[in-house]
Formats: sequence, structure tokens, C-alpha cells
Amino acid sequence: MWNTLRAYQSSIILLSALMFGGALGLWQPEFALGLKPIGQIFLNLLFMIIVPLVAVSVMSSIARMTDLKKLGAILISIMAVSIIMAIIPAVGIILLASAFDPAQGVTLELAETLDNAGGTMDFVSLLTTNDFVGLLSKSNILALIIMSVISGIAIGQSGDDGRKVADLLDSLNTVIMKIIAILMYAAPIGLGAYFASTMASQDAELMGTFARAVGLFLLATALYLTIGSTFYAWLGGGVDGVKRFWQNMLEPAVTALGTSSSLATLPITIRSANKMGLNEQISEISLPLLVNLNKGGAAMITALKIVFIYSLLGLDFSADIFMITVLISVLSAFIIGGVPGGAFLGEIFIVTTLGLPLEVIPILVVLGAITDAASTVINVVHDLTATQIIERLNGKHYLNQAE
Repeated sequence: MWNTLRAYQSSIILLSALMFGGALGLWQPEFALGLKPIGQIFLNLLFMIIVPLVAVSVMSSIARMTDLKKLGAILISIMAVSIIMAIIPAVGIILLASAFDPAQGVTLELAETLDNAGGTMDFVSLLTTNDFVGLLSKSNILALIIMSVISGIAIGQSGDDGRKVADLLDSLNTVIMKIIAILMYAAPIGLGAYFASTMASQDAELMGTFARAVGLFLLATALYLTIGSTFYAWLGGGVDGVKRFWQNMLEPAVTALGTSSSLATLPITIRSANKMGLNEQISEISLPLLVNLNKGGAAMITALKIVFIYSLLGLDFSADIFMITVLISVLSAFIIGGVPGGAFLGEIFIVTTLGLPLEVIPILVVLGAITDAASTVINVVHDLTATQIIERLNGKHYLNQAE
């Protein structure tokens, strides 16, 4: 029991601090408002590291993946399946949350202004900047990710010189992760203080919206885990594939629930794939990559966060916002979710891309912390179904090539 709780130790501490801060803001609003500078200092520290974190992490991971370019079709299949399996749950929960509004008419009153959050999105400015300096701003995270992906591909295709740059990026990434680890010691105090000041001017009814949002996410998770998994397994192996999946998915699912880590569950996932009779050559290539790339649970909670916060702020969830929500969700699953130790990167990505007030960050963190375990189960279980699909797409070709 204790070992299981240790896997959630940091999440429990952070969630407890946020709940305490929220209660303090409701009970002692004047005192809580004075705590805002403490939270602002913590967020500013994160903002100062966010640009090098994104650039270095994405470039180094993409550069390493291009070393596998000799695998050709199978690598393309892994990426394509991962993207599609992020889009489907993201769109599904957007539609579900739009039909059953988790905010239920409760409005979040904030002092900060909103940039572009309620209007038409400028996709040119969102995806690009007109000079290099623009990439160094947290307001252009999406453009930074796009350029980092392109740079990572170029590094991977540059032979010996590229390998030297990739090694340097790996070293820089290690240092940046250590900086993040140091900053995270202050997360409970910093975010707790910021959440206290946010809740100081709110109605107590706001706390109930979290329960509705989490309940909606768990409902979506149950539906996606049963119906979605069955459909994917059928695509990968027909009726027999569905049977083999449900006979062997429980062990990795339970392990993911206990560890809250896709990576820690990887050995169990590989063993389950072998029990399912999947081709070992394909599963041993696919699963380590899918752990970082295929994160449907991350895409789902990211989409719900955006719909939820738009509803709380009383903003119009237009067609433009729908499209950018799906894009952000896919990137969160495909790239951001694979950044080790990238604490709060997803929340910061949402806020900066959509021009939302910083005050909503603790609210997004609360949702993420509560739903982390369920998201991890989705990620892990669908690594198995993704491998089934990848085997069906590449099995015969890959076996003939191996012979």
C-alpha cells in the first residue's frame, strides 16, 4: 500500500497544497490576496526556463528518433497511429464536455485581461514568428515547437556533426531537468499561494465544478477504455485480436494505475504484448517509442482542461478554438507528454497559446493531478492496441525484410 502511495507522493502533496490554498482563499480572502506575489515568483521562475526546456527537449528527442530512419515504414506508422489515437479522444471529450458543461453556469471572475482567448485565432502568428528573437518568447511556444521539430530532424540527418550536436543537447537536457527538479521543490508553496489568491474573490460553488469535470473525465475514460480499446484491437487483429487484448490488458493497466508512469510500466507492457502473440521484433521497436509518443490520455485531459476553462471564463468556444484545442491536445500527447520532468509544461502551453490569464494555471494543475492515474492507464493500454495496429500495417513487410 505504501509503495503504491509513494508513486503518487508528489501529486498528493501538490494537490493537498492546492486544496489548502483554495480553502484559505475562500475563508480568509484578504490574507490570501497578499500571497499572490509568492505564487507569481514561482510561475516566473518556470516561465524563465520554459523556452530552453521546450527547445532542447524536443530537438534532442526528435534527433534521436531520426536515428531510426532505416526502419522507414514502421516508424512512420508509429507516428501516424500515435497522432490519430490522440485526435480521437481529444475530439470525443470536447463533444462530450460541450454537451454536458462541467462548469454548469459557474463563472470565474478574474482581474487579468485575456489575449485572443475569445476572438478569432491568428494562425499565422500562432504557428510562426517573423524573426528568431520571437522564438525566445513564451508567447510563441507553438512556433518554437515547430522550429524545434524541424531542427531536430536536421540534426538527425547531419551525420557525425549531427551526432555531436545531439550529444550536446542530451547534456543540456540533463542540466535543464535538474533545474526543473530544483524548482519543483517550491511548487506546493508557489502554486498553493497563487491558487489561494485566485479563490479569494470567487464563490465556494467553484470548487464543485472540479468534481463535475473529474466525473466527466472518468466517464469518458471508461467509455474510451472499453469501446475505443475494443475498436482498436479489432482493427489490429479482428475478433481474435479483441479477445487476446482483453485477456492480457489487465496487468499493465493495474501496474499503470499503481505507478502512474507509462515508462515504469513498459516491461509489463512488453510482456503482455508477447503473451498476446504480437511479433516480438515489431513490439520491441514500437512499444519504447509509443511510451513517449502515444498518449491519448494526455490528449484527452488537455482537451477537457481547455473546454472547462473556457466555460468557467464564459468564453465562446468557437470553431477556431475547437481546431486549436485539438492541435494543442495532439502536441501535448505527441511531444509535450514525452518531455521527462517537464512539470506544468502542458498548463503553460495552454495558457500562453490561447492567451489565458495566469490565474487559471492552478485550476488546470488541479485537474491534471486528480486525473493523472486514469490518463496513464489510457496511455499504457492503448500502447498495446497501437502495437496491434502497427503489426497489421507492417507485419508481413517487416518479416520479409528481416528474412
